[in-house]
Amino acid sequence: MKHLSLVAGAMLASAAFISSAANASVTVNFTQVGSDVVASANGTLDLTGLTSMGSYVLQEAVSGNFAYVGLGSAGSAAGYSGLTGPASFGTGNTFIPSDSVAGTSFAFNGSGFGSPYVFVPVGYVSGSAIAGTATFLGQTFASLGLTAGHYAYTSRADAVTVDIGTGAVPEPATWAMMLFGFGGIGMAMRRNRKRTGATRQIA
Repeated sequence: MKHLSLVAGAMLASAAFISSAANASVTVNFTQVGSDVVASANGTLDLTGLTSMGSYVLQEAVSGNFAYVGLGSAGSAAGYSGLTGPASFGTGNTFIPSDSVAGTSFAFNGSGFGSPYVFVPVGYVSGSAIAGTATFLGQTFASLGLTAGHYAYTSRADAVTVDIGTGAVPEPATWAMMLFGFGGIGMAMRRNRKRTGATRQIA
């Protein structure tokens, strides 16, 4: 587990170095990379107009039917309501856990609470950089229950977009995180360590 922590730290450092001015929103890209699916979140979030809903424990997973994706490092996160958008981005009813994550803790739930919620690290400062990844080994969009397309969620001041197989070009920081993430996966596989999969759901 130590080597994955080191990889996560390196990825954060690279993201901070490469990423310059903040984006005007957060984009979550789902990309098919060989036999795996990689989700990456990048950008910044303006919390203006959003309502704080307290702290939650994130599940590092995806569910198309609930429009849910959780990525980045595990832990407590602050939830905010006040966005509008689609209630789902696929048909998958189960929460499928990721095999590895790194970077900023970030999650989005489009329908589990009756309206979209976004989750950022506790103490997140509005406008700070967000850069996180989650990798689903041996999966496809179909096996994850995701429907390819562009899904937009807007608030009074900002937006969260989910792009599934649209070919959206990741930001430079995201490319760095993906490269470091693949290196971490390779080390984990070589060491043949048992994954401690995330099973915690947003409560």
